[in-house]
Parts: sequence; C-alpha cells; structure tokens
Amino acid sequence: MIANATPTFRADIQALRGLAILLVLLHHAKLDFIAAGYLGVDIFFVISGYLITGIIRKDIEAGTFRFSSFYFRRAKRLLPAAYVTFFIATLLSAAFLTKLEMRDFLRQLIGAVTFSGNIALWLQTGYFEGTANLKPLLHVWSLAIEEQYYMLLPAAMVFLPRRFWAAGAVSLVVVSAALCFAFAAAKPSATFYLLPTRAWELALGSVGALIYAETRFRPALAVLFWPAIVGLIVIPIAPTGWMSPWGDATVVCASTLAVILRRHPALEHGSVLRPLIWLGNISYSLYLIHWPIFAFANNAYVSEVPRTVNISILGVALLSGYLLYRLVEQPVRRMNIGWSRKSAGATIAASCTLVAFSLGIVGATSPDTDYAHVRRGNRGLAAECIVDGQSHLPTECSTSAQPKILVWGDSYAMHLMPGILATTEFGLAQATVSNCAPFIGLSVIRQGQYAKPWAEKCHQANDAVLMYLAQAQSIETVVLASAFNQILGDTSPASSANVLITKGTETVETKANVSLALMSFRETVKRVRALGKRVVVVAPPPSSGFDIGRCLELKASRRIFLGADEPGCRISSVAYRRAKAPILEFLATLPQDAHVNVVSFDEFLCSKTTCQTELDGVFIYQDGGHLSVDGSKVLAKRMKLAERLLAAAK
Repeated sequence: MIANATPTFRADIQALRGLAILLVLLHHAKLDFIAAGYLGVDIFFVISGYLITGIIRKDIEAGTFRFSSFYFRRAKRLLPAAYVTFFIATLLSAAFLTKLEMRDFLRQLIGAVTFSGNIALWLQTGYFEGTANLKPLLHVWSLAIEEQYYMLLPAAMVFLPRRFWAAGAVSLVVVSAALCFAFAAAKPSATFYLLPTRAWELALGSVGALIYAETRFRPALAVLFWPAIVGLIVIPIAPTGWMSPWGDATVVCASTLAVILRRHPALEHGSVLRPLIWLGNISYSLYLIHWPIFAFANNAYVSEVPRTVNISILGVALLSGYLLYRLVEQPVRRMNIGWSRKSAGATIAASCTLVAFSLGIVGATSPDTDYAHVRRGNRGLAAECIVDGQSHLPTECSTSAQPKILVWGDSYAMHLMPGILATTEFGLAQATVSNCAPFIGLSVIRQGQYAKPWAEKCHQANDAVLMYLAQAQSIETVVLASAFNQILGDTSPASSANVLITKGTETVETKANVSLALMSFRETVKRVRALGKRVVVVAPPPSSGFDIGRCLELKASRRIFLGADEPGCRISSVAYRRAKAPILEFLATLPQDAHVNVVSFDEFLCSKTTCQTELDGVFIYQDGGHLSVDGSKVLAKRMKLAERLLAAAK
C-alpha cells in the first residue's frame, strides 16, 4: 500500500489503487453486492511490487542506490501516518476493548512497529482466540508483508547479477504460488498471513517492472487489456470460487499487472476515473484509518453491526482518511529529511514511545478482575483429545485409568467437562475435536479452515472413537454433545454448508440436510449401543447470536456495548428459539427417532421471556455459546448434571 512512490504520476495506477481501496471498504462494510472485496488487497500487492522494484532498479542502474537511504525513505513514507493511526487506536482501545482484546492489541502493535504484524496476527488465530473482526490492527498483516518484501528485495537485486533479475522474480512467483496452493487447504491461516505464501503477488509486480521495456509483450497486452478490466470489476463482485480462494486472486493479480503494463491512453485522461484517482491518492491513509473504525464498531456491538452503522462508517472513514492524508502523510512527505543517525534514532525512539504509551494505557485502564482468565478457553481436560491409531486417548484426556463416562463431541462437549467433574467422582474420559460433531460418517465442509481435508480428518477422528470404545471396557456411559449448527445451521437448516458423507465404502460431498443428520446420528447411537454402552445427548446452552461473554465483561468493566437481546446481557427466549429453531427441532426428534434422551439447560436458565447468563455473580458464558469454566461448574452443581446424565442415559 505504498503511496505515490512512482517517480512520475500514473493515472492508471492511481485508479487501480482507488479501485483496490474501494473494494476493501465495501467488503468491510459488509455490503452484499461485493462478494470478494478482500481481493482489493491482492491488487495493492501487485502495484506495490511493481513500483518498489522499479524504484530499486532505477537507482541501481543509476549507481545511486544506498540501503540506508532506501529504508529511510520507506520509513518516512509509511510510518508517520501509521503511527498517528496507532496512537488514536490506542486511545480508543480503553473505551471499547475487553481484557483479552487489549492484550492482543498490544501484541499487534508491537508486531506493527517491528514489521512482524502478520506473524503476531497469525499467532492469534485459533478456535478459542479473539475474533478477527474485533482486532483494531488486523489490517497491519498486509503492511507487514509488504515491509518484509521491501526488506529482502533490495539485497536480492543488489547481489544478484542483473541478467538474472527477471528469471529470479519469475522463480519467486512460481515457488511462492506453489506453496500457496499446496498449503491453502491444510494450513489456511499460515497461508493467508505469512510472506512465503503471499510473496508471489508482490513478485508478480516485480516481474512486470523488470520486463516493462520488452516490446515483444505489447501485442499480447493489447489483447488482454479489456478482459483484464472486466476481470478486475467482475471477479470481486461475482467470484468464481475456482480453486477457492486463490484462483480468483490469481485472476485479479494477473489482470492488475496487465493493466499496469498496457498503460492504456484511455486510463490516462478519462474524467470518469477522477473519483478512483482521488481515492488512489489517499488510499494509504484511508487503508490505515478505516479498519480501526470498523473494528471499534465491531467491539461496541456484541451482535452484528447494523447495516446503517456500517454505511455511516464509510463516510467517517473517507473523511478521516482524507484528513490523515492532508495533515500527516503529505506534509511529512514534503519535508526535507534525509538519512542520518539522528533521524534513524528518532524513528526508533518514536516506535519505543508508542509501545510504551500503549503499555501505559493498558495498565491504567485494565479492570481489577482478570476477565481474560474468567473467559479463558474452556477446553475441558485438554485442547487435543484425539484417539490415536492404537485406539488410545492421550493420558491427560482421562481422569482415571478405568473411566466410566466418555464425553464425545466438539467444543460443546469440551465445555461440559468442568461441570461433570464437579458433580461426580466417577472417572471421566474426553474425546473431542473442535467443530467436529459426533456424527459417524458425516462432517461439515466449509471454505477455509474447515475445507475437505479437515472434514476427512473429522471422519477419521470419530471412527477412532468407536475403536476406542470397543476396547475401553470400563466405559459404561457415552455423553454425546455438540453445537449441532455445523450441520443443521441456525436460522435456516445448513443453507450454506456442504457435508462429507460416507456411504458404504464411498465418501461423497453433498448438500447438508436434516435427513442426513438424523440418519448419521441414528447410526452413531446404534453403533455405540452395539458395544454395550449407554448413550445420552446434551443440548447446547441457550444463545441467540450475540456474544454473551463479551457483553458480560463489557458491562462489568463499564465499557461501551450495544446489541444485547435484553438489559443485563440476558438472552431473549423468543430470539433464542427463533435463531436455533433447526437445532431445537432436531433435538426434539431424537427421543423418538434415535431412542435417546436429551438433557437441556433450558429449564434451569430460561423463563418464558428471558434466559439467564449469570448465576451467583458468575459468568455462565465464555463467548456467544460456550460455557465458561466457572459457569460450567456452577450450572452443573445447580442442576446436578452428572446425576441427571446417568439417569437419562439408556
């Protein structure tokens, strides 16, 4: 996202920048007609690679390149507007962020000033980690990738003979793209955040800068220009899903490069492009400032941010980006400041001061209660309780050498463990995988982390539990628990989910539906009982779509919050039944359809109008649906959970 680094003004490149930031803005505003606005970042990457390579090439060929001068110019260009944004975000964090988010924010800030923000954010991914939309510095991942590329590219061009420049850039594109496609499904978070799997986009721009003068490519560029324009407009609106998500990124990146290299006269003087050129001029400042505004709105609302608010934020972001551009970015750019030890020291001092200031804000505004601990991830006995190839559970996933009760399911089985442990002296075992419901031969497929390779692992994990049960003679009762929304959906039955289902020896992908879920669940119960075990099902606790745990913390720590169902962060019973209708209907059929009883928390928490979210001053919920560690215990004791489970099992 470098701003105006080109030595001569290019209206076409500024228009591309304007298109890129517009796509990103509309994507973050969650406007329905932009299905893949995130591809704007990919456009930025290609532009940045093209421009920065051209600058380095020109300086090396002129014999004027100096590492110190190059890096200082990058710092002068990028850091002032960034640091003002980080400073404002730090001030606002005290009013909007929870304890956990404050902790994560500080790590993001340290990552931002050390050019490792992408790594800091990657380390904050995970099932029980903070939601990405709540991170005010989430967008620094792309800046960090560019900065890391800027750190490495000059050395590569200085020390590599010029005749190998183009071949080296092409090789980087090929290797990085191969890594990206190879790991996109298996390691989606790392693939998204880390330089080795994103460098191909910047390197594609580098290739363009190194072959720009090659006249042999011009006839092809003339043919590709208008298809490229169509691709840049159509793909973000209606992505193909081809090799999702990187296939669409490939089309957009290639289209961006084709437009840059063609340098069509129609894009140099067209008045229709003036709004995009204006956006391109302020795109760096606008990119910096817009996301924290959206993120603080996401933090303020414990439910979905209303569309009207997101649209209003667009106007606020445009004004803020323009002011940052005019008052900070441009004035600093015009200053006659060059490389010196003094200027380098001032830059380092500014970075340290910003981090120290943030540490002070975090310390001064932190509540006395450690809500990060209160709302810690409730993983039960252990985060990983997967049966291995020898049908053994990890030692830490059992409280006894001869456990009598097995809790099997996803994270909604994990969160039961503290409560069951608090209400029984019997030995317990835990067999759980996050987001993997206890359905034999059936698992959900969704884009990203839960793509087909993950679904296959879920299949294998559930099959392994049955093999474990066949050998675990001490197990008498199996507790099946899940959110069930992976396969059944919430307001509509799995309207957007596919499932991987095993039929005999064949495994196929198909659309999720209730009939498949019932068939699989009946088979699960049947096979467990065939091993001589009793079975009982535990329903997920009431929820309606807002983040209950965050709401409770924000209320208790006197932060800003909006969007709860009821005052005091209570759940509306009507909203709960409406939001979870498919799941509630599915559970209601199980006693007759699968001949298994269902234990529910509803009668202990819900009246006709509301459901409680605190008991005896204890937060029952960790987040939008999971029980907290202490909440699991206090609720289980209130309802004598273990005794109830054993009585209902059959």
